[in-house]
Parts: sequence; structure tokens; C-alpha cells
Amino acid sequence: MAKANGRAAHNQMVLRRIDVVSVFKVSVVFYMCVLAVLIVAGAVLWNVAAAFGVITTVEKMVRSLFALTSFQLQPVPALVWGSVIGGAVCFLGVVFNVAAAVFYNLISDVVGGVRIMIASDQEV
Repeated sequence: MAKANGRAAHNQMVLRRIDVVSVFKVSVVFYMCVLAVLIVAGAVLWNVAAAFGVITTVEKMVRSLFALTSFQLQPVPALVWGSVIGGAVCFLGVVFNVAAAVFYNLISDVVGGVRIMIASDQEV
């Protein structure tokens, strides 16, 4: 493609459909990686907070605020509940992405898709 009048030549393409199965696969892998990173980061932050005494301070604060005789934060239930909640958020993210791909496919059937212009500044 040659430059015309100092501007880059370009091609036009229309994105009419998105493969829902590929959106599902990529979403599952992406959200699982995000969940793994958040679980590891949460475990590291828990250990750092425990080393600096933040956990005991929070426990004392909760006991004094709610007039409790005993209250203790446990790391294993916190990890389990964090994993369960994170898994639910991952599931909702995958469902949202797949629904968005399905809605895009339905809407693009009506309006004709999204026109994409690919510019090339290299001469052929």
C-alpha cells in the first residue's frame, strides 16, 4: 500500500461476529489467573499484617466496639471465604463477558457490525 497525499493507506474491515466459545475460554483463564494472584496477594498481606500486629489490633477494636468477650480472626476460614467469594466473582465475570459477546452478535446482525480501519504507514 502506498501513501497517498502524505497520508497512510488503510484497509477497512467489519467485525460482524465474536465467537462466544472463545470468549468463554479466554474469560475463564483470565479470571482464574486474577483469582490466583489475589489469593496469593491476600495470603502475603495477611502474613505481613500478622507480623506487624495489625490482626491483633483489629481483633481488639472489634471486641471493644461490639462489647465481645472473645473475637479472633482465623486465617484458614478467611482464605476459604475469600476463595469462595472470588470464585463467585469469577463466575459472574465469565457470565457477563459471554452475555456481552452474545448481545454484540445479536446487535451486529441488526446494525451490521463495527467498521475497523487498519492504517499502514509502510510503503509496499
